[in-house]
Amino acid sequence: MKNDLQLKVQSWLDGELPEREARQVGEWIARDAEASALAAELGSVNQAMLRNEAGVTLSDSREFYWSKIELQIQREAERNRVHAPVPWYARWRKFMGPALGVAALACVMIVAIRQAVPPTYDEISATIDGMEAVTFHDQSSQTTIIWLQDSTQAPMDQKPALPSAQPQDEPESVIDM
Repeated sequence: MKNDLQLKVQSWLDGELPEREARQVGEWIARDAEASALAAELGSVNQAMLRNEAGVTLSDSREFYWSKIELQIQREAERNRVHAPVPWYARWRKFMGPALGVAALACVMIVAIRQAVPPTYDEISATIDGMEAVTFHDQSSQTTIIWLQDSTQAPMDQKPALPSAQPQDEPESVIDM
């Protein structure tokens, strides 16, 4: 008899087959003499095993019993674990990693805050005795221009006087910063 059929008979005896398939195997055992003999032999082996098997009773519940086994396995594993010394760079990395993260976050926040509020520059005019200064700041090119003019001289749109023997004050100058 094939192994598949023998397994079907054993499954039928153990009650592991679905109802429909169990009915078919039962009918087959009733019709076939070889299958009937195999079923009788396997049934007697099952009965012999059940009669000779010692019954085991536990004083503790099943869950408590298995939890004790699990605890013992964990103790043995902990005892057998070798604790290697931790190198110095691993200990530093434990502390420096979070510190570097906080420092990087602080730098990002500072840059974000500085860019969030752009500085405003306006034209500033200041008068000093005999000197006038006008300052202009161009934000797009980040350029500051300071224009100095001697207020005692004639305005630029007038023609300059002819040169004389006396020294003149310095002309206007433009300084680019």
